[in-house]
Amino acid sequence: MRPALQALEGRDFDIAIIGAGINGAAAAHAAAQAGYRVLLVDKADYGSGSSARSSRLLHCGLRYLMPGGPVTTFLRHPGRFLDAVRTIKRSMAVRSELVRSGKAGLKPLRMHYPLFKDGPYAPWMVDVAFGILGAVSDGKVPLDYRRAPAAQARAENPFAGFIARPERIASIASYTEYQFDWPERTVVDLAMQAQAMGAVVRNYTAATSLRQQDGHWTIGLRDAVEDSQATVGARAVMNLGGVWVDQVNALAGKPVSRKITGTKGAHLVFRLPASCRGQGFAAMSTRNRPFYCMPWRDLHFFGPTETLYEGDLDDVYCDKDDVDFILGEVNHLFPALKLGRRDIVSTWAGVRPLTFDAALPMGHRSRRIYDMTDDGLPGAYALSNGSLGAHRRTGADLLRTLQARLGPSPRGAVAAVPDAWPDAPADEHVVTLEDYLARRRGRLWDADLGLTDIAASAAELGRALGWPARRVDIEVAEYQRLAQRLYGVR
Repeated sequence: MRPALQALEGRDFDIAIIGAGINGAAAAHAAAQAGYRVLLVDKADYGSGSSARSSRLLHCGLRYLMPGGPVTTFLRHPGRFLDAVRTIKRSMAVRSELVRSGKAGLKPLRMHYPLFKDGPYAPWMVDVAFGILGAVSDGKVPLDYRRAPAAQARAENPFAGFIARPERIASIASYTEYQFDWPERTVVDLAMQAQAMGAVVRNYTAATSLRQQDGHWTIGLRDAVEDSQATVGARAVMNLGGVWVDQVNALAGKPVSRKITGTKGAHLVFRLPASCRGQGFAAMSTRNRPFYCMPWRDLHFFGPTETLYEGDLDDVYCDKDDVDFILGEVNHLFPALKLGRRDIVSTWAGVRPLTFDAALPMGHRSRRIYDMTDDGLPGAYALSNGSLGAHRRTGADLLRTLQARLGPSPRGAVAAVPDAWPDAPADEHVVTLEDYLARRRGRLWDADLGLTDIAASAAELGRALGWPARRVDIEVAEYQRLAQRLYGVR
């Protein structure tokens, strides 16, 4: 059950983790298994931020070898190329680790990348890029890369008949990629397993203050459900708040250097011909950025956009500009599909917590773990650009950071908890109907957004949580409003 906040008043922890997205949950899981006294809190539900709003792709790292401009960009900036190689090496390692573990609900899909005669990348460049990917991999989860010549590609590829001016195709490269069907479930599972190993985990619990004295942290907490408060202590603090990292750092009351640049990624969902089912398509947008057509259950989605985002972090949705841009790209790429607003099944958008770099207005894509001693906050750490696919590696790296400061846990390691879903919603800290349909059952991501049987779902949850009829009605109305606002068509 979700513990009462006031019961935590005055308790001390080894590590307080603020932010229960994929990286916060992974760090809590790793630290709890290592025997540390762990507190994990989030101001909303587990995995309800950027972890739930990504393109849901376990990237092999190919995009990092596409500099977003001429290939000579890497020649002018060799440091960026070395950064890219380090990043793809990590991407390929976590890809292999996750796929072979059989966890995280990964599904294989076949991706196709067209090489146009007038395109920015020659066929040999793509061959070299995949050669680099293969060279830095462990070879245990193959990419199955092949490149079909134009005539063969036009005859065999399910997307070839929809491409504008197919005579431009020089060849089509194909490779195997993996997709997270339901990353929010992974976040919830990690949090619940951390709890089973001794961690205190709480959703809808915001950090309201951060103070340090004599090497010890005091953290103020407020529960949005109970409207209660408590103060706890910790030897170290990890700010894993994603796009909210800078807001959390501000709670310390000291000038802390900026860590995050937020860029928005929006997506449109369509129903494509059955021949495309299970097949994805990767291309470059007219802005020379990666643009995907990804299979999604029985549907497909197009995106993402990439625009600087400085709006309300708690109200991110696909707006008119996003819809217009993606529709324009879809019809530029696949005019034969003749897709319009009337064909949009649903939408979604999220904000990437990229690494702030004053020289890069759109942020830096390398992951950073910040020791904030230089910001006057010894014992505090923050993370930027921790990807969905690399969460296990990031959790392990954050654990090593913690061990370097605190030393090994005197309790010693705790036995791992097997994967198993609890029997009741209350055991997973469900507070709202959205928590239940979006992150515990994944119904939000079906074609109907979970709306077809919403009354039955709400009644089922209401019985489990003891809601009165009025509360059930309120939850239904709020879910319908949220589904339309954040996942509907504007």
